[in-house]
Amino acid sequence: MPSEKALALVVRGTDWSETSRIATLWTREFGKVRALAKGGRRLKSSFEVAFDLLTVCHIVVIRKHTGGLDLLTEAQVAERFPHLRTDLQALYAGYYVAELLADGTQDYDPHPALFDAALDTLRGLAAPSLPPSPLRGEGRGGGDEALPPTLTLPPKEGGNQKETLSPEGRENQNQADIPGRVSAFELAWLRELGYSPRLDDCAGCGNDLSGPAAAGARVGYGPSAGGVLCPACLSAARDHRLLSGAGWAALRGLAGGAMTLPAAARAEVRQTLGQTVSAVLGRRPRLLGYLDGG
Repeated sequence: MPSEKALALVVRGTDWSETSRIATLWTREFGKVRALAKGGRRLKSSFEVAFDLLTVCHIVVIRKHTGGLDLLTEAQVAERFPHLRTDLQALYAGYYVAELLADGTQDYDPHPALFDAALDTLRGLAAPSLPPSPLRGEGRGGGDEALPPTLTLPPKEGGNQKETLSPEGRENQNQADIPGRVSAFELAWLRELGYSPRLDDCAGCGNDLSGPAAAGARVGYGPSAGGVLCPACLSAARDHRLLSGAGWAALRGLAGGAMTLPAAARAEVRQTLGQTVSAVLGRRPRLLGYLDGG
């Protein structure tokens, strides 16, 4: 079978044997790919440090069209986000992006726009005022990838000591509106999967709600219903809630391309989108509680 090339983001990984590793990769060309890297745990291999979680890499893969794991033959680091190691909330946000890509998408269902949105989000979380810092040719790292939220990070490349986030790093928001960037990514994820919430007309009956929106009125919202609801449809939604005018406006702003959230609507929007993502995923994402503090 011929080999194929792709640009990939590492979203999960597990050890397969003493020398091999299984990586879950979100690729721009093929969507989610699960591949076996024989010899991927050896210090001297063709995979560099490409298996660290949230690493962007160029891969060469042999796809198994009859089922089973693909075979990863090469992986070279293209870009990393080292600043995430110094900002706990940004790190949680990055893990959350990886969780949605790993658990909320189907194998071999490509969404180039979602891949681009994930990279834009990670770049913004890592250093919004600085260009990305790709690293190449470093020694084998010790990434760990069951997406566990922890203060202790994997060893640095070539070292045995684990790195712990400092209090200053935990408080550093890196000049980024992390809730806004995460919310914008959630909307991109929902849109690409076909679950984009309806924010201008009723998700139940389709009635136009632009008038109340312009007036800053409160509105009903149903996470399972898929968006805002008129008063007539609100009672039929089992998980309905009321959304303030400020929260509604903030959601519409994010859907229109905004990357920040007004402080007054931040908690409400995060809760609303968290419920919407959970309804689509069928469970509450593991990282959501760490990210939103509840």
